[in-house]
Amino acid sequence: MYFDGNKLLTYNSLFNMVVGNRGGGKTYWSKNWSIKGFLKDGSQFVYIRRYDTEFDQGKKEKFFDDIREKYPDHEFTVKGYTAYIDKKEAGFFIPLSKAKIMKSVSFPKVDKVIFDEFILDKGLYHYLKDEVVCFLELYETIARTRDNVRVFFLSNAVTITNPYFLYWGIKPNVNKEIQRVHDDILICMSNDEGFIKEKMRTRFGRLIKGTKYGDYAIQNKFLRDDDTFIGKKSGKSTFYYSLLYNGKKYGVWRDYSVGKYFVSYDTDPSSKLLFTITLDDHTPNTMLLKGRKSRILTDFTEQYKIGNVIFEDMNIKNVCYEIIRLFLM
Repeated sequence: MYFDGNKLLTYNSLFNMVVGNRGGGKTYWSKNWSIKGFLKDGSQFVYIRRYDTEFDQGKKEKFFDDIREKYPDHEFTVKGYTAYIDKKEAGFFIPLSKAKIMKSVSFPKVDKVIFDEFILDKGLYHYLKDEVVCFLELYETIARTRDNVRVFFLSNAVTITNPYFLYWGIKPNVNKEIQRVHDDILICMSNDEGFIKEKMRTRFGRLIKGTKYGDYAIQNKFLRDDDTFIGKKSGKSTFYYSLLYNGKKYGVWRDYSVGKYFVSYDTDPSSKLLFTITLDDHTPNTMLLKGRKSRILTDFTEQYKIGNVIFEDMNIKNVCYEIIRLFLM
């Protein structure tokens, strides 16, 4: 009834991105995978969260609490940022925000990496600056030249728009359980029917049935994504300008016959109208838009407010929402 990653292991991919039902057993399976590996051959694991505060208040120390009864003959303890099994080093807890200071640390026995909640929801936490590169730096510190270090990225179905999917251009098919993208990245949309039926039998499951939260928590549908304002640009659209955001370029088009703006991956290479929103994207060939004083951003935001902006896909829509939020702050 709960998530089982053993099927994913048969694909032998380095990076395995698992998006599954809330409470569906993703983290539990990953702990069990790590424990079994250590007991079998002494191989170690690294458990990653984004910020140090996510390990506060005894959260590290409680890491084994839900699984220790499965191994009654073994002792599990956590001291500082190290996990011990039978008094031997078995794993390490690392906040991604501090990964850059660990470049000289050696992890020769680690062959399993678990990154929990790699997709963030709106709220207290936010993605790190240049987060994917931070993770890749940490992975290289752990793996060095070894090819046997596998990563399980774990998340609930919050949104398809996140730094990792954007970095590799991943557009998951939500109706397909396992998808290989690129040579060494596997996407798993874990959606176990047994788990769904069991969850629906609970009082809470019946309470949230048919709601957007219920679709997310039980049916594994992306919580923050919907199809409103999604569509292809019309044949009569003319190119207006390009926006560069987080290293990716988007084209803004207009169709006067229907009074709509369209945002697409298509751009006009001959146009020199390339605008940026942030200093990180600004280069000698771009023009930096400055908040509320920008006529371009003001016009785009006003068109969005009255429902006149259409986005080519969900990623573009969510990226443009980020841009608009930055502008309105």
